[in-house]
Amino acid sequence: MPRRLKLTSLQRDVLVMLEEAGSETTATITATLKPAEKEFAEQADQLARLGLIRKEGNSLVLTKEGRVALVT
Repeated sequence: MPRRLKLTSLQRDVLVMLEEAGSETTATITATLKPAEKEFAEQADQLARLGLIRKEGNSLVLTKEGRVALVT
């Protein structure tokens, strides 16, 4: 059973956006969600450390673990 994670609203919004698209550029995500630049970078780094997303160049990609985190 997957562990239950406490995600911030920004982290959840990023995961939901990636679930719909599979992957998105950081520019598209920030233009849509309009977070502060520093906050977005910190939150994206945390999601990557948790294994919920991976960074590929200027894009963020939802991982299998990220999909599971959205369901739980």
